[in-house]
Amino acid sequence: MGILDALGIGKKREQSPELPSPEWEGGGMGASAQEGPMGAQMPRDDPYATASAKEMIDFVEKEFERRQKERVPFELQWRLNIAFIEGNQYVQINEVAQTLDRVPEEFWWEEREVFNHIAPNIEARQARLGKMRPVLKARAGSSEKSDIRATKVSTQLLSSIQHDQKIRDKLHEVIRWLEVTGTVCIKSIWNPDAGPLVPQIDPETGEPMINPETGQPVLIREGDLEVVVCPAPEIFPDSPFSQKIADNRSIIHAKIYPVDTIKEIWGVSVTPEETKAVRLQALMTGGGFIGKTYSTGMNESLKRAAIVKEYHERPSKKYPQGRQIVVANHQLLYFGPLPYRIDKDGELGLPFTKMGCVERPGLFWGRTIVERLIPIQRRYNALRNRKAEYLAACAVGGWVIEENSVDLSDLEANGGSRNYICQYRAGTQPPRRADNAPLPPAFETEEQTLLTEFSILSGVSEMSRQSMAPPGVKSGVAMSLALEQDETRLADTANNIEEGLIECGSQWLRLLKQFVKMPRLVRVAGKDNVVDVLDWTASDLKPEDVIMDSFSALSESPTQRRQMVFDLLGMGLFHNPDTGAIDRPARTRIMEMLQFLDWEGVDDDDQLHSAKAERENRQLASGAPVMPVHYDSHFLHIKRHNEFRLSTEYEALITQMPQVEQIFEAHVMTHMQALAPLMMQQEEEKPQEQK
Repeated sequence: MGILDALGIGKKREQSPELPSPEWEGGGMGASAQEGPMGAQMPRDDPYATASAKEMIDFVEKEFERRQKERVPFELQWRLNIAFIEGNQYVQINEVAQTLDRVPEEFWWEEREVFNHIAPNIEARQARLGKMRPVLKARAGSSEKSDIRATKVSTQLLSSIQHDQKIRDKLHEVIRWLEVTGTVCIKSIWNPDAGPLVPQIDPETGEPMINPETGQPVLIREGDLEVVVCPAPEIFPDSPFSQKIADNRSIIHAKIYPVDTIKEIWGVSVTPEETKAVRLQALMTGGGFIGKTYSTGMNESLKRAAIVKEYHERPSKKYPQGRQIVVANHQLLYFGPLPYRIDKDGELGLPFTKMGCVERPGLFWGRTIVERLIPIQRRYNALRNRKAEYLAACAVGGWVIEENSVDLSDLEANGGSRNYICQYRAGTQPPRRADNAPLPPAFETEEQTLLTEFSILSGVSEMSRQSMAPPGVKSGVAMSLALEQDETRLADTANNIEEGLIECGSQWLRLLKQFVKMPRLVRVAGKDNVVDVLDWTASDLKPEDVIMDSFSALSESPTQRRQMVFDLLGMGLFHNPDTGAIDRPARTRIMEMLQFLDWEGVDDDDQLHSAKAERENRQLASGAPVMPVHYDSHFLHIKRHNEFRLSTEYEALITQMPQVEQIFEAHVMTHMQALAPLMMQQEEEKPQEQK
């Protein structure tokens, strides 16, 4: 893993005693040591070179302290949310001391048990949201061949990034943090130390550089994307009242790093400082490669570590390329322009994308469902504890005695035991058990009301929370409607996640467009799993046309999906209208929908012929004639060739290369000539079979 995993800035060659030099290694950018991150010359009299290191340090430290204070009310709510999810529910926010204080008992005999209904509701929401299957795609803007090719390349690159960066796993991490803090940011950066090894190209000759000592090509990393989940405790926006990332002029990303790691990355020895980190069981995350999530007042102290503060600022009149300042414990690690043209139309921008659980208009920080459930949980705990106290009183009970009639110490110690013999003074009334009034029915009514409110406020029904059908519901249609209602309640959070992923997809393509200078290869899966390899360059990408092809699966279980396939089979929708039978490709698709894998697609003759026909389509489209062979399945080849000729890609192709139409026509006619004798032979055999 490269050193830029969490920061996304270039490696510094030397450490100046006054100010770190804004020089960059080329990595995946191809910039020289005297150039800025975009290849632009950086004169020494510009503001990036003449800035004072002390001024930069003081500026970032003051901004960090200011933003800490502005975020305290929201952070206290996050800590309260965490406490209630973990079962520590007898705490409250002390707004004066800005801490979480324990709620004291009112009486020594008071029951203080916790009956946690927040955790299962949040776990059910996480499970339902985790079933989302978002798929990012690029949308074609026209029928031109170049546009269709760019769409195909962009779509496959998005699919490859989602697989390589394990977006499915990171999406689960995003969902867990959303349900606790209400806000999560995704940081998309470029890591020149990632990717496969490739020969380094001499910029003057265009040939691979050779190591004079070994005689072997000089190998460098190709560079690749890094996608980092940044929980809310790591993010410090310009103002909590700037709702979107685009509304913020700057953002500070703070993360805890061991001082040894800081020395390895930036080459600066930093003095350790007292730091705090979030400790949240399954929700614990480092937000990336190394380091832990920073937050004030949390409950884990880290030694030999320091808080690295990355200050990202948009371009301004004074700093036309923006600013990126990295500070740790009053020491400057890096200062220079923003490295990424990640905004719309390739403008310099902040490499963050925000997602919210429930957006609050006019506020950067979103709201969580836990905040709604805390008052209900407190009331539920009080109700259940009062019932427990009543049952304890019924089981043990109190005593009614006449004054000075019994030994009180003996009665207190042994009065509840079996076979207890009570001695009382002659002439007095014997002690008796105190009568307990029956439990009012309002207790049971209130408990059911609170459980119903849990479902209403959390958006999780009993069927999802308890994994069973509600009482009295036996109809499959009614169960489907109940699941759809759950999906409706979760739709707001799901839409926020999808919109954030769409913006992430655009940023990924913009980063590739900016840093990929040499042609690269991408595998493209076509029909019948036919794999093709395309070479692409930065000009082939379409970062402005990313859309979501989402298969949420929020309300659809595997059993329901299979039943739907069986219903469609019963309606005859998979049958060929000409023959009335189910074609082999349709059977293969049915097996995939039933999640029985591609049983009929493994080494199948039709699949092999289809793959060969697709390869012939690519050769014919390039203007190279191809002759059929006698062992071709001519009927299938003709079908595949004609399907390609009916596509918009083919129409755009013959507009640029009219001769391709004649090449295809000649090839298809050759197949038809070879197929004609076979058809005649079949016609002659039919009368004999009928006899």
